[in-house]
Amino acid sequence: MRIARYLTAVTLTSALHFALSALVVPLTLRAGEALAAGAARDLVMGGLVAATRVLYTPLLTLALYPRHWFPGRWVYVPIGINSLLGGLALVSLLYLLRRGRPRPR
Repeated sequence: MRIARYLTAVTLTSALHFALSALVVPLTLRAGEALAAGAARDLVMGGLVAATRVLYTPLLTLALYPRHWFPGRWVYVPIGINSLLGGLALVSLLYLLRRGRPRPR
C-alpha cells in the first residue's frame, strides 16, 4: 500500500510540475507584452523568471540537447522527463525527511 501512495504522490507532483513548466513560458511572454514599464512589471517579470529557472533546473535542462532533436510540440518530451525526474526527486526527499523525523509517542 505504501508503494501505491508513493507512486501516486510522484505522479501528482510530476503532473503539477509539467503543467507549471508548460504554462510559465507563455505566461512570461504575455506578461512582458501586456505590462507597461515600471515597478509592477519588474516585480512580475522577476517572479516569472525566477519561477522559470526553478521549474526548468531540477535535473535536466533544455540546454543539454540540440533543439532540432525535438521539433515543434515534441519539446514537451524532455519537459515531461524533467517533470518526472523532478517529481521523483521531490517526493523522495520529502519521504526521507519524514522518515528521519522522530515519531510522537
